[in-house]
Amino acid sequence: MATDVPTPSPPFVVSKFDKERHDRTGFSSGHGPMDNFLKSSLSDQIKAGMVAAYVATLEGRATVLGYYTLGAMAVRASLGPNKWQKARLPDSPVIYVRAVAVRKDMQGQGLGTALVVDAIKRCVALSQSLGAAAIVLDVLEDEQFLRRQQFYANLGFRSLGDPENPNRVLLPMVDARKTLGGSCA
Repeated sequence: MATDVPTPSPPFVVSKFDKERHDRTGFSSGHGPMDNFLKSSLSDQIKAGMVAAYVATLEGRATVLGYYTLGAMAVRASLGPNKWQKARLPDSPVIYVRAVAVRKDMQGQGLGTALVVDAIKRCVALSQSLGAAAIVLDVLEDEQFLRRQQFYANLGFRSLGDPENPNRVLLPMVDARKTLGGSCA
């Protein structure tokens, strides 16, 4: 597990998505479904209360360079750490990172790391107001799968062990706090 996690820093600014303020028209991550989600479905899912979205822009600019979404989810307790099973509940509440994408021309510049670290910080802060045992996400399976899987492993994520979704990983909230060194602001 990572112990010295870099934090988002200028020139990238991560803020809550605002349909009127953020320009997503030219966004292309190289993965069509992620691009279409941002351009076509995101606003409807926000209105329906399904997700909250955060975008990265350059300081003072409106063009979306990357984004992630957060939502609530329940995971069968039998798939999680032993302490989940000891709680004798059928499901454990988690925060689900549904999407993380970076514009193709910005990839490899640390923006993906900045977005995931920002997501972890927000999840840790949320977990102090509501029950959330872990952060869960699905590692996108494509030609970059192994690199992406290692990226998340370096941040402390590990396999959930879900036979129905072998690419689902989790970061227990306890470990997320340790990864961030106790900071969650």
